[in-house]
Amino acid sequence: MTHDFLVHLASEARSPRVRVDAALEEALVRLDALLEPLCQELQVEYVGPAVGVEAREVHRLVVAAHAWTAGPPAWGVRVCCARAPSGWRAEWTLAGAGRLRKRLIVQALPEFLEGFLEAVVAAGKADTPAGRQLARLREAFSPRGPAVL
Repeated sequence: MTHDFLVHLASEARSPRVRVDAALEEALVRLDALLEPLCQELQVEYVGPAVGVEAREVHRLVVAAHAWTAGPPAWGVRVCCARAPSGWRAEWTLAGAGRLRKRLIVQALPEFLEGFLEAVVAAGKADTPAGRQLARLREAFSPRGPAVL
């Protein structure tokens, strides 16, 4: 099964100028929904690429059990701000970030997925259903072009 939204995101990630429009917004919402259960099943922490607008290193894509709502922490990927000494503080979902940051997020997706998969491999979880799904997702963003998921 092909996920057209992934084809769109992968194409934009390879583009020198990411267009933030309704299609991209919807694709990021769907990517959030796809990654959430994978992160929950894998439970592997990963601090990914920088996506700060004002200062690049201030915000990063982070996979962790985030204290995001009033409920218990939930695994997922969030745009986080480093606030010493408390570590990474979740500020936005991928789709919830502003227009300028969304461009950076989309451009960072290939690096993010590659690094997250490396962390999953190092944790010995690559051969789980979620690990294999993440590997297929990473392939969709490879320089060779989109893959079938």
